[in-house]
Order: sequence, then C-alpha cells, then structure tokens
Amino acid sequence: MVRTLFSPSQPESELQVVVVSTPPDDEDVVLCIGRFTTPVGAIIAIGAEGTIWGLGFAGEMSEEAVRHDLTRRWPRARYVEAPEALAPAISVLLKNQGEMRVRLVGSAFQVKVWRALLDIPFGELASYGDIAHMIGQPNAIRAVGTAVGQNPVSWAVPCHRVTRKGGTLGGYHWGAAIKRAILTREGASIAPLAIPSL
Repeated sequence: MVRTLFSPSQPESELQVVVVSTPPDDEDVVLCIGRFTTPVGAIIAIGAEGTIWGLGFAGEMSEEAVRHDLTRRWPRARYVEAPEALAPAISVLLKNQGEMRVRLVGSAFQVKVWRALLDIPFGELASYGDIAHMIGQPNAIRAVGTAVGQNPVSWAVPCHRVTRKGGTLGGYHWGAAIKRAILTREGASIAPLAIPSL
C-alpha cells in the first residue's frame, strides 16, 4: 500500500461491502437498471433485491455504451428501468457509510482478486503486484490485472485503488479521468500528471 509521510490525512470510510454470490446465474432474473449523478460523474447501476450486480461510469464511454457493457455480462436477465429500487444502495455508496451488498460471481481466481480489492483501505493504493501477493500468487501479476479490469461493481469493489508499481495510475475500464477523480475524492496520494514540455 502506498502511504507517504506527506500523504494528507484520510477521510474515514464507514462503508461495509458485503459480498453475495447468489443467484449463481442470471437465468430468469429481473434486474433493475438506473442512472445516477455522482460527484465524479454519471453512473449506471444494475441490481436486484437490494444487491448491486454491476456499476459503471459514463464519461469516456457514452451512457448507452456503459449500459451495453454491463448488460452483456448477464445476457439471460430481463432488465427493467427502476432507479428507485437501486437508490438506497447508491446512497450508501455516495455517503460512504452503511452496508452495501454486491454480487460477485466469476472464476475462483477472479472472485479471490475482487475480494482482495475490498481489503485496500479507503484513500490508499495497491499495485497489481501487491494484489498478487495478497492472494498468495505473486507471479500472477498480469492475470490479476485482467481480473481487476473485469470487476463488475466498480467503485464499491475498489478496483480504482489499484495502480502500477510506483504509483502511476495505469488503466481503468471506465477511463483514467474517472479513476483520478475517485482517488482524489478519497484523498489518495497519486502521482501527478506529467507536465507537457513547453
């Protein structure tokens, strides 16, 4: 985890993310979908019965592209536009306070990586190598990077807190500007942007 003597004091996080893995697939599931405005941009959320299944950011991607990106992950589900059903969970996320349930279903390796992301403290960073060590597979750095990029519940499962070795941002499925905005909001110490030559 990256912390320095000069890191600003971190705001406290009282968000507790509870991971569920049911139902095991999306057959005959009705999923609610909705758009929400946040301090870091518009998000599209998908979920059912108080559990968030997917969360993505519009910005570099259009809202339509984000919806497509998320809904293709559960092709057998039926989607209903119902932001009011998702609003309580999104409110918890925005306040960074309370309990939020997320559904994480993937390969055993993916789920292990996604659960490790939940162990990165609010306002701190970890490298892909750090995550590989956390899950007991120090040589799986590339596979960790792939799994991090496939996280279905961005922000709540904090893949944005993973950077390249040395603290440079690295990629982010929803765009580098969104990643930088979330980390700034959390008070994380991130490498400054390069200053273009004059």
